[in-house]
Amino acid sequence: MKYFDQKWFLLLVGGLLIGFTGMNWNIPIFVWVAMVPFLRYMRLGYSVWTLFFVMTLFQTLSTMRIVSEPFHIMIAVLSGIQSGIVFTLLLWIWNQLRVKFSNQLSSILNFSFLFMITEWIGGSFSELGVWGMFANSQINNLILIQSASLFGATGISFLIYFVNGSIEQTLSDFLSTKKISKSSFLFLFTSCFLLIGLYFYGTFRLTIPIEGKSIKVGTVTSKMEIQTMWSDPLQNQKNTEIVLNRTKQAADEGAEVVVWNEGAILVNRKDEDSFLKRVSSLAIENKIEIIAAYIIPLKENEFFMENQLHWVGKDGTFRQIYFKQFIPPGEPISHIPSEIKALDLGWGKVSVAICYDFDNLKLTKKHGELGTGISLIPASDWKGINPFHTEMAALRGIENGSSIVRSTRGGLSGIYDAYGRAKGTLDYFEENDGVLVASVPTIQTSTVYNLFGNWMVGIGSFYFLLGGIFIVVHVLKNKN
Repeated sequence: MKYFDQKWFLLLVGGLLIGFTGMNWNIPIFVWVAMVPFLRYMRLGYSVWTLFFVMTLFQTLSTMRIVSEPFHIMIAVLSGIQSGIVFTLLLWIWNQLRVKFSNQLSSILNFSFLFMITEWIGGSFSELGVWGMFANSQINNLILIQSASLFGATGISFLIYFVNGSIEQTLSDFLSTKKISKSSFLFLFTSCFLLIGLYFYGTFRLTIPIEGKSIKVGTVTSKMEIQTMWSDPLQNQKNTEIVLNRTKQAADEGAEVVVWNEGAILVNRKDEDSFLKRVSSLAIENKIEIIAAYIIPLKENEFFMENQLHWVGKDGTFRQIYFKQFIPPGEPISHIPSEIKALDLGWGKVSVAICYDFDNLKLTKKHGELGTGISLIPASDWKGINPFHTEMAALRGIENGSSIVRSTRGGLSGIYDAYGRAKGTLDYFEENDGVLVASVPTIQTSTVYNLFGNWMVGIGSFYFLLGGIFIVVHVLKNKN
């Protein structure tokens, strides 16, 4: 047991656990104890600076799992530094509260709420969106992630942190006194009870049929990279014909709505009107809704573009023009504000988004508030985040009670129901015809998250407000 007192052992074990948490090569069980070594490290009073450098190193190596062409290794370095700063700062704050105000605040609740609220802030306001959420590590645990319908992914993250904190405090009690305090036992029991209860909830929820009409939807993906379309007009023209032909193929297979991948076609501004007329005619001829996602070059000698979709109705009219709203750092596209809408097509309400838009909690929450039954998402990924990014979008669908249709270049195209169950998938890196058709429900499923949003964040904020009052009273009493 002496190893649990040695700083390099704690840092190495913690680094390995967190290094295989989330994204590709994710080992879901690791996250439930990933923070225990770091909490133990801080409790023993070891160097914060050493923790920062080690955390930065392991976070950088962890992010290397998703770095592949066309993204540079510097993304991993910058992400590692940012994660190292955030994790180290939060652990330092937690330890300061634990040492100075242990009678006013619970160290386990401090840790759980502090990290959960930070995740929510990142998912709602930072450029990286939801990518740092511990809940993402459980996206293939279909039973557990049903609880996102209750309190969102932030609630799942809270549970993960709560389990970590309970285990660490119980372990520390045992190592220091050879027995477990009543407080530690109560928290550990509560964490186990909550986890088991949510498994029962998820198991039961998955047995309830989703009511309402289902329709066939289709995704069409192009295997031509944007750089190729940009540099070679002949290849660009070839790609345009491929996408239009695959759209007709999807219609022939019964799809009523067809979603292209993000930037499926490159269109020069002077050719845009004639191109849209072709898409409109295709929609009329095949009686389908087309989510035509394409790019327009904006600068002659610079790789910079307009990233948009035109929603073409089955009568050939244009229902909506939408531009990508949540832009990844460094992506060479213009930002043009667009309204998020939910259009009622008779069989249900439908909304659109473009790729990274669904990594922002504020934007995705809007889909749920509008009563969206199906979210249609043209997307473009790369090998390093396949299939993780598409599966993350399915988690947003569970929160909102919406089906998800994500058409993806460079990754997994997926059609999911409101429970996050895959109704059909198509991998870009496998040999296929680039067309996926499957049936999904069209009516929004009611969720607690839709009604009250991230209410766990509200509870956490109230906890710290109340705790702050207790601390102020404590400080004033000591002064007197």
